[in-house]
Amino acid sequence: METARVASVSKSGTAVRTAMANVYFLAKQDLPSSMLATVNRHMLYQGVSQLANLKVDQHTTYEHSDSTNEFQDSIAAVIEDEILEKVKSSGKYSLMFDESTDISVHQNLIMYIRVLETDCLGVVNPNTHFFSIDSIERANAESIYAKVLSTLSQKGIQLSGLCGVSTDGASVMVGNKSGVVTRLKAVVPGVLATHCIAHRLALSCCSGADTIPYLVKVQEILNSVYKYFHLSPKHMAMLESIQQHSQGKCLKFKEVFHTRWLSFEGSVEAMVRNYGDLVSVFLEESSGKALSLYKPITSYKFLYVVHFLCDLLKPLAALSKTFQKSDLDFSEVMPMLHSTIDRVEHLGSKKDGTYLSGFISQVPDEPQVGDDGLTTFEYQGHTIRDGEKQRKDAVSVCDKFVAGMIRSMNDRFCDNEDSTVLTALSNLFNPVLERESKVDDTEVIVEYLGKVGLECSIDDVDMFLRFAHSLIKEGNTSVKSPRDVANLAIRKKDVYPTAAEAAERFLLAPVSTVDCERGFSKQNLIKTCLRSRMSAKCLDRLIRISVEGPEISQFPFDKAFKKWASKDRRILK
Repeated sequence: METARVASVSKSGTAVRTAMANVYFLAKQDLPSSMLATVNRHMLYQGVSQLANLKVDQHTTYEHSDSTNEFQDSIAAVIEDEILEKVKSSGKYSLMFDESTDISVHQNLIMYIRVLETDCLGVVNPNTHFFSIDSIERANAESIYAKVLSTLSQKGIQLSGLCGVSTDGASVMVGNKSGVVTRLKAVVPGVLATHCIAHRLALSCCSGADTIPYLVKVQEILNSVYKYFHLSPKHMAMLESIQQHSQGKCLKFKEVFHTRWLSFEGSVEAMVRNYGDLVSVFLEESSGKALSLYKPITSYKFLYVVHFLCDLLKPLAALSKTFQKSDLDFSEVMPMLHSTIDRVEHLGSKKDGTYLSGFISQVPDEPQVGDDGLTTFEYQGHTIRDGEKQRKDAVSVCDKFVAGMIRSMNDRFCDNEDSTVLTALSNLFNPVLERESKVDDTEVIVEYLGKVGLECSIDDVDMFLRFAHSLIKEGNTSVKSPRDVANLAIRKKDVYPTAAEAAERFLLAPVSTVDCERGFSKQNLIKTCLRSRMSAKCLDRLIRISVEGPEISQFPFDKAFKKWASKDRRILK
């Protein structure tokens, strides 16, 4: 009898594990949990007989929403335990947080944590993990600060281990009097705060464009063209029909978002690539709306500016994508920024970009008056208005935009107290720079670590630099990048404790909040208008599973099952 009971419990356990795997699959694919019963029936139809034992009786099937929530709780707990163990092993950590509004008009605070992890080869690397998402009553500094402290406390993490913070730079986050970062620094000395580099870049481009009336008008035109086709299948069909006959390549028109100004690059490129066919649509349609769009885009000034922008926005978009990488460290930020500024300055002064050069080669060198007395020229089969004033205005708009944007980028990326420390850390571990050039950086770092409360020695850092540079000069191939030098300091922590402490803080320093933005994208995929009543707790565990969960074949379902079975379960009796 006992043998039969044990066998029955074993079959029930197998059924629960199989159901958990289905719950895990749904969460990883951002699918509704209500699909569990349907997925289970489909698997039974496919011959997965283990699931037949999931049903205890007519009323107990473990497919109800309460059962699904408990499965998710157990799975998410296993994932969270692994992350908390990594935080404990790291000792130090950095936080990235941001707030947003979900589909149900609730304000949520999302947090990511950056910790040091050692791989199988003994190499220490910083890794960023989803930490939590929770609702906040108000998006003010007091509420956000309280939520950060309560979240850390609930998860058993000491605030004293915090050494870096990254935010979107809003006043509620970085305000000098009562911002969240200011409050954290008052409690934990030595917290290095960074304004997200991706946000700073976008704001630099925005402020550079918004001061020029014609560029504001260009953005309005591009959005009007987008809506003209996006809101009308008839217009889109007409465009595609013309492109089939002209053998043109249809590039989808894109909307320009002011909050994501670098989306301008895709919109401008679509305008340039589709230009000839676009004008043909407006002429064929000949409606009031079409003609109102036809007039502003058939001028030399508009064509010159959009072709110039198409060239100029390419390096800026590439920089933006680079700044959105999760594994970026501060040592890469300024070199990439300066190289991009150099490229922008070159394009602004020489005007020799691929798109603009191609356009200029197809138009007259000087405005020409036709037999009808109008100053026009033919471009891609269409008549374009021209004039000396238009040409001067076009060049002036481009020059003002480049000057304003470069000025804004230099202002927004200028050094403050924290970035001075981060720059010094980057220089300290840069294997390319000579040891003699790092004297001032060493003093900045030792002074910073002294404020943290650590007993530091300039001699300790200097001895480490001599050791590291001697390895480099001897041709040691394991020391090529700032991360390699930082790893060297950490491995020699017992000999060079000050350098090792600086290395850990250098690796942990976050430079952006792009992970938070990705988290909000995941939030919007999970909490949709059809799932708008989802609680913050449910949203937290679903994002945790979707973002942090490994492949289904690698997930330890036995651990999740033990957590779930720790409560009294009827199916296991």
